[in-house]
Amino acid sequence: MNYKIMSYNIERMRELFKKNLVREDCKERLDSIASTILNSSPHILGIVEGSDRQADHDFFLNNTVLKELDYKIAKSDETRGKQDLLFYYRDPFEVVSIDENIDFYQRWIEDIDGDTIDEVMQFERKPMEVIFVEKRTGRQILVILISFKSKGVFSVNDIHSYEHIALANRKKLHGQSKKVRERMDELLKENPDREIIVMGDLNDEPGMDYFQKQVGASAVETIIGNIYSPELIFHCALLHIGNGKNKYDLWTTVYPDPIVANLKKHKAWLDHIFISPGMIKGTSKIKYVKDSGFIAPKNKISQIASDHYPVGCEISVE
Repeated sequence: MNYKIMSYNIERMRELFKKNLVREDCKERLDSIASTILNSSPHILGIVEGSDRQADHDFFLNNTVLKELDYKIAKSDETRGKQDLLFYYRDPFEVVSIDENIDFYQRWIEDIDGDTIDEVMQFERKPMEVIFVEKRTGRQILVILISFKSKGVFSVNDIHSYEHIALANRKKLHGQSKKVRERMDELLKENPDREIIVMGDLNDEPGMDYFQKQVGASAVETIIGNIYSPELIFHCALLHIGNGKNKYDLWTTVYPDPIVANLKKHKAWLDHIFISPGMIKGTSKIKYVKDSGFIAPKNKISQIASDHYPVGCEISVE
């Protein structure tokens, strides 16, 4: 059987609700979010920037077209602020555990830029780990949902301050990606065929921009893994999109130029899905369906819904 896994940055979902009801001026957007999700109908949906209030999700799932999918909610007791991480899931999946290893993501000390000075590192929103089981077979899969530090500089600054903050953001982003990669390595060393999907909003694209070249690393490549340990490298589920005539469609959000005010917006590939090596090689009990990665249609409805487009892929369970 094949199932869809999807990640979606809903963009400040909490602001759509007031007193456990949808705000009058947000009804169209809420319906557009629901339609965007229904279009793909994932069996497991990781939500970034979701509301931290359970009542908002109850209303959303019971009063939109999503009611027909009968989603359940996997939400943690861990506080991640108003822009929360959580999952919707449906049959035949059930939750085995949520945030069982949350202590791994507490503050840590690291010399992130190699200047012999240790820095205190932390996540703005700690990654969320959920183990799901497919009831028919009893097969389990670990999904790690992430929302990394934004590279954007959103305050008014002169050029010197802008560069200082931008570089600091790249260092934080690199530190967070290193920590998640450490967790991935730990899991694979325990079981090389462990079924793991890492997904969410990395706020980073493949390759290095001007500031990342000064740091010497990017978040995407850090998460994927070290070429000198090929057995630990994770597969990018969306990469095949860029290999053919649709290569210019490999982006998931647009944003205005941070320096020059004009009508042209930048396109960026910030939302990702990474698959553990055993699911690619076929040695795991749950497998990645080759070239099944997708970005949701970039139509008017999904544009109204959020500033990000959902990304997903399919898995097969023996």
